[in-house]
Amino acid sequence: MSNQDWNEHAYPLQQISIQLQGTRHSDRTAIIDQLETVIARLRAGDVRGHDHDDDFGYRFELQAAVSGPSYFDGPYGRE
Repeated sequence: MSNQDWNEHAYPLQQISIQLQGTRHSDRTAIIDQLETVIARLRAGDVRGHDHDDDFGYRFELQAAVSGPSYFDGPYGRE
C-alpha cells in the first residue's frame, strides 16, 4: 500500500489525549484509578472532561476527526 493510499485509508485520525497528575505522595494505584475513571467517562459518552484539586487529577479530550499530525513519528513502534 502506498503512503497516499494509507493516508486515504487512515485519515482523518481519531485522537484521545489524556493527562494524569499526582503528587510525589501519590501511589501508582491512585494514578491508575484516575485512568479508569477517564475510561468510564469515555464509555459513558463524554468527549472531554477534567477533575482535579490543583495538584492531583486528570483531564482528557477526544477529537473524532483530526487531519494530523499523528502522535507517532514512525510506521510502527513498541516498547
